[in-house]
Amino acid sequence: MLARRLQRVRVEQARLSPAQAAALVGTTHMTVRRIESAATRIDPDRIERLLRAYGLRGAELRALLEQTREAAEPGWWHSRYRTVMTAPYQHWIALESASSAIRLWAPGHVPGLLQIPAYTAALYRALHPDAPAAHVDLAVELVHQRQQRRRERRARLWVILSAAALHPVIGGPAVRRAQHQALEAALAEPRTALQILPLAAGAHPLLSAPPVRHLRVDADIPDHVVEHRPAATTVTDDEDTVARWRLALDHTAAAATWPTALAPHLPPEENRHG
Repeated sequence: MLARRLQRVRVEQARLSPAQAAALVGTTHMTVRRIESAATRIDPDRIERLLRAYGLRGAELRALLEQTREAAEPGWWHSRYRTVMTAPYQHWIALESASSAIRLWAPGHVPGLLQIPAYTAALYRALHPDAPAAHVDLAVELVHQRQQRRRERRARLWVILSAAALHPVIGGPAVRRAQHQALEAALAEPRTALQILPLAAGAHPLLSAPPVRHLRVDADIPDHVVEHRPAATTVTDDEDTVARWRLALDHTAAAATWPTALAPHLPPEENRHG
């Protein structure tokens, strides 16, 4: 996020190329490019020299320097949870933690921001069968922290959940029932929108798509899309790619329902139990 703002200042305000900017502060154009792609460690002194070379002064300079100092600090998740996080996880959680709006496509299971702890634990154990108990506990705590922080900053959450995701018996029948009850409660939560795509919905643009996360931070930062595939997680802010995913989410949302209750979408055996 800081990297993108630095690039915008250079291009839109200073109207300099990377080589011209580099020459002003005695560095190389590749260093400027690495800073603007977040591919190097944040150096507050170097960034201040660049910003002054770009002509920034006063409140605007102070605001960006404050953001630089904050960005140089490890994220809230780093010291405690990094042992249960992949590098892509740490990348997109930084974006999620700053997002004002989060939109999700969840085809196979309930997404983390709506999970109960027992469901999170069972899912983590299934995906990491050799994980020690301590890692499972940390993973559960991390998801809970994400939920709490989302609520505290009042970020909007919009989930399009495939009805198929309500069927797997993750953690056993009792855990599945409890998770469904939590989803039922989420229907009434402020700043939370939950749609269900019925099993009978037919073909739609996300039919063969993996779980997708569309993140909106603010006007200065482009929207990002995170694709969660089994072999790799990708994060992109490419304008065309994000636009295609946004359109696919829009069309799929049009085919989904806005339920007032989950019962019509639950497995038959659970309705019998209820």
